[in-house]
Order: sequence, then C-alpha cells, then structure tokens
Amino acid sequence: MHYFLYPISMIRAVLFDYGRVLSGPLWPHFTVRRLAKKIKASGLKIGILSNIFLAAAIVFKLTGGYRGFDPIILSFKEKVAKPNAPIYEIAIKRLGVKPEEILFIDNLEVNIAAAKSLGMKTILAKSSKQVVRDIKEVLLKENKLDL
Repeated sequence: MHYFLYPISMIRAVLFDYGRVLSGPLWPHFTVRRLAKKIKASGLKIGILSNIFLAAAIVFKLTGGYRGFDPIILSFKEKVAKPNAPIYEIAIKRLGVKPEEILFIDNLEVNIAAAKSLGMKTILAKSSKQVVRDIKEVLLKENKLDL
C-alpha cells in the first residue's frame, strides 16, 4: 500500500497595507512591525501593497519604512489601485506563491473583499493589537507557527 502526502495549504507570504496597518497617522505601528520582522525571520515572505501618493512614499522610504519588506507594491508606480484586481495579481506574481498562501492585511473592507475574491486569506485591521493577535492566530492555525 502506498501513502501519498498531499501538500497542505499554508501561509507562505504576509502582505501588509502600509497606511493604518504598518503606520498610523502620526507614528508607525511598532508592534505590527516587530511581528513582521519575526514573520520574516521564520522564513515567510513579507511585502507591502499600498495605495499611496508619491510624496508619502518618498518620506516612508527615506525614513526606512519599507526596510525589510519585499516586494513593495505601490499603486502610484503600478498605475492601478486597490481594490482593482490587477494590483492584487501583481502582488501574487511578485510574491511567487498561490493566492491561498497569502495573508493580506488592510484597514478597508472593500480591499479585503477584493483580496478574498482572488483567494487570499485576509485580516481587516481595526487596531495594532487586534492585527498582531489575528496574524498570530492565523499563522498558528495554518502553519503551526507560534510567534
């Protein structure tokens, strides 16, 4: 008798919105950023998918806001914004994983719905504390990863 192991779907990449998830109106969300570093250290990919203006993107880049994230997908560069499907498709391609292997975090329901429609797992961000808790919960359930 032969037994075959079928790959179990697990998270291979975590994709963050920048505004309101990694950064608040006045300062970065340090607890979320610390968790992102732990996620990356565990071997998962971490990226940014953000509808952002050029001026804000320059400030974030100069202050190191994008450091450690790859890919960094910014709507003004791609000429398409969330919740339009092509920007999520760009993210999927650049991450090099299947949509169901991506955990996407955003603060807008319309963006979450668009990501879900393509098969991504999602978290609607309401607070830094909630985002950290929910990411840890998903990664524990999906990957048996206790951060």
